[in-house]
Amino acid sequence: MRPIDYPYHMTHQEIADVLGISRVRVRQLEASALKKIRKRMALHQEYLDYVSSSSESRTRDLFLYV
Repeated sequence: MRPIDYPYHMTHQEIADVLGISRVRVRQLEASALKKIRKRMALHQEYLDYVSSSSESRTRDLFLYV
């Protein structure tokens, strides 16, 4: 089952029926997935901020961890 196979947005109940699980479980899985995505995006942004910072500040940061 791929998202491209469905030409419209599915409700939680429709997804639950297809997967054979409860609507509440679909909502729990959705919430968990969104939490992981948000965390990954935040970590990615921190990485981009770090990489775009000056080399002097990165060198200084390395000494804080030693």
